[in-house]
Amino acid sequence: MIQYPSELIALIWFLFCWIGYNFVTDNIVKSSRSLPARMHLYRVQWMTTTLRRDNRMLDINIINGLQQSISFFASTSILIIAGLLAVLGASDTALDIIKHLPFSIEAPKNLWYLKVMILISLFVYAFFKHTWALRQLNYASILMGSIPLANEADDRFIPSARRCAMIATQAAKHLNRGLRTYYFGIATLAWFINPWLFMIATTAIVLVMYRREYRSHVVKLLNMPGEEPLSDIPTHHSAK
Repeated sequence: MIQYPSELIALIWFLFCWIGYNFVTDNIVKSSRSLPARMHLYRVQWMTTTLRRDNRMLDINIINGLQQSISFFASTSILIIAGLLAVLGASDTALDIIKHLPFSIEAPKNLWYLKVMILISLFVYAFFKHTWALRQLNYASILMGSIPLANEADDRFIPSARRCAMIATQAAKHLNRGLRTYYFGIATLAWFINPWLFMIATTAIVLVMYRREYRSHVVKLLNMPGEEPLSDIPTHHSAK
């Protein structure tokens, strides 16, 4: 790797963006108007609302839907890892294909193996994040099940409802990290063609994620005042 400074620079930039974005977003930025922060408030509202429900089939269906979504990404991670391991056995064919792509830079086979292994490591990380998110969502569902129905619940159980919302938010945090790894994994594909293209793709992924979590139209809708007239909310025809 040291013999190829552009490859090393691209890898350092990638790690800086991937680790740095997760660290800054999850630990430093405390904006209450971001997408994760707003969704946490809605989870608290959701869980406290369950205290007044006589029938919680709606809540159970929501939990099941979330679990199925996370299970899909966890299973997909395993399939991607299996596919990448198969690519290692067909390296000569893959290198021959990449060699004929525009802007491609020929690299030795040992560097090719390193890139594939790094990509595999990314999706192994994503798999663990998704499975941990799934387990935490299971804990949240158990905590929800421990809350009595409306005719027996009172204000004493509000802390339990909020605790359930916090566990669900932790599950969402790890799910988000797994999904971000998917995004950065897509950027890593550009590394097989050109290290400078890899750096551009990594930067583009950071900008896309930042816009979606802080500047997207969904975030604007979630931050609209609660007393906003329903007629003023843009329809799907006018939404950008």
